[in-house]
Amino acid sequence: MENAAVVTLAGLCLGIALTGLLSVVLRKGGLRERFSLGFVYVGFIGMIALPIVRAFAEPVLINYMPLLLVILLALPPAFYHYIAARTGAGPSLKIPWRDLALPLAGGVVCIGYWILPAQAKTAMFVLGELPSGFLPVALALATFFLIVVWFFASFAYLVAILRRLAAYRAQIRQLYSDVEKRDLRWIDVVMGLLTMIWAVGALCLADENFAGGTLFVETLFLALIAGGLLILNIFAPIAPPELELSVEEHEPDLKYSRSALTPSHAAKLAARLETAMQKDTLFLDPSLSLQRLSQHVGALPNQVSQTLNQEIGASFFDYVARWRIEASKPLIMKGDASVLAVALDVGFNSRSTFYKAFKRETGMTPKAYRASLAIAD
Repeated sequence: MENAAVVTLAGLCLGIALTGLLSVVLRKGGLRERFSLGFVYVGFIGMIALPIVRAFAEPVLINYMPLLLVILLALPPAFYHYIAARTGAGPSLKIPWRDLALPLAGGVVCIGYWILPAQAKTAMFVLGELPSGFLPVALALATFFLIVVWFFASFAYLVAILRRLAAYRAQIRQLYSDVEKRDLRWIDVVMGLLTMIWAVGALCLADENFAGGTLFVETLFLALIAGGLLILNIFAPIAPPELELSVEEHEPDLKYSRSALTPSHAAKLAARLETAMQKDTLFLDPSLSLQRLSQHVGALPNQVSQTLNQEIGASFFDYVARWRIEASKPLIMKGDASVLAVALDVGFNSRSTFYKAFKRETGMTPKAYRASLAIAD
């Protein structure tokens, strides 16, 4: 019989997961994003329900355990496709075969387990014994092989997700002067929790097989899942504003390959950009975007972006931030206003973004900068 605390925690996690799944079903939005996120929730529900099945539906366990293998194999590609859809990497629902290979293989193994006699399944999933016969041995070996492959595949999907997020964040820095509402930093927290869930899940499996199982490991596993689900439930429904350009165009060589911008035109455009910042103080607008700046200087967005990257040597975000930091320096030196007030006065939307930009530009925090000027005087 399962420990009451574990079953209670599993029930709590199940409620959180079902709430999230319901919100995905009722939500409007891209089908690819909703479908992949929905499957992520279904995967969590499958893992969470295991203690409840053990406690209240033990006869179902012998058919439920093989299904968990399919869920486990499908979770990494499902989460990757959710991130890809969330970062604007195409609206298509089409899933490449490479992402279906492992879940389909797991489905074949799952069916193989289901056709075994009940006695053999009980021996394998309840008693932890390997019955004689070719099929049980073959299924056990196939399961071991798939789990090993899943280990490396999970790492590959992790790298792919990190690359996708890096591309997305590089792109929004080319488009907006304020990226805090668009950079999806909460996904980093979810990925960290997923990594810990994976590690604790492996520890839980080893603990159950070699140490008889401990309450602490299973409780920690469920607590981490609860944390991941809560973050998903809070932040996943919040859709960032749509990008003005495709996220696939973040590579300068691809983005500017067909540009008709000549060096002399670029130099003149760079001068107009400097004027827009110095005389018109466009950088003071917290919501300034590449689109608005392009309209102001009378050029196409890709021409302005090309000029910034190739002529001036900065992304749009860094270029605007540089002007804001220069405007903040006299205010920091005066010391009459708080750091937050200075940040808002020069166009930043938050104290943390101002701090990061100020330190990147000057190598010092605002407080240290003021102190260094006081010493110099």
